[in-house]
Amino acid sequence: MKAFFFDLDGTLTDSRTGLHDSFRAAIEAIGVMPLGDAELDLFLGTPLPEMFRTLKADISQAGIEAGIDAFRAYYETHGIRQNRAYPGVREMLEALKTRRIPVWVVTSKPQAYAERVIRDLGFADLVTDVVGAGLAELDTKSDLVKRALGEAGVAPGDAVMVGDRRYDVEGAKANGVVAVGVTWGYGTREELESAGCDRLVESVSEFCQIFIDRSIVLRTRTAAAAC
Repeated sequence: MKAFFFDLDGTLTDSRTGLHDSFRAAIEAIGVMPLGDAELDLFLGTPLPEMFRTLKADISQAGIEAGIDAFRAYYETHGIRQNRAYPGVREMLEALKTRRIPVWVVTSKPQAYAERVIRDLGFADLVTDVVGAGLAELDTKSDLVKRALGEAGVAPGDAVMVGDRRYDVEGAKANGVVAVGVTWGYGTREELESAGCDRLVESVSEFCQIFIDRSIVLRTRTAAAAC
């Protein structure tokens, strides 16, 4: 395998709290009644326009743009700080780097936000590059995976897309890339299977066992437990 493409939210990081609060700002802006945490969970990893259309079927394009603006205004100042890496993720990325396998973060989050999250978590030296959405355009996951393939310079058969939602699986399959679904994030096993993922992984530890050479010696007890 010549490259791994990882989704960010729900795959490498748990950003639930920051996203929930940003969702609330957006929902208020589009005039929808407040939602509880369980209801907001259903939209984690969902493109914002799709979320808004689900909540308000007659929403206009101007309404969608207002919701996106409100979401980003809150996220830029508050939500972006409410991020943590899932246990074992750092050790997994270190192991891939030791193996000299390039890691690309491929996310529907605006690229500038994703790059900041990666820097804030101290992952910048473990990630080859970030492919994210632009602020002005709304790229699909298929668009982003296609762009990542071009920037990484790898054939579809030499890449693996790892993510927690159907959008990650669909984006991979649309480009002929192997899709690995992870169940520790925001999507369900049923969602990932229905989308056609090639492999389901239950934990970071299982991912390491499947995809990373067991001869790699990880430095800490935490790392050894994770990978």
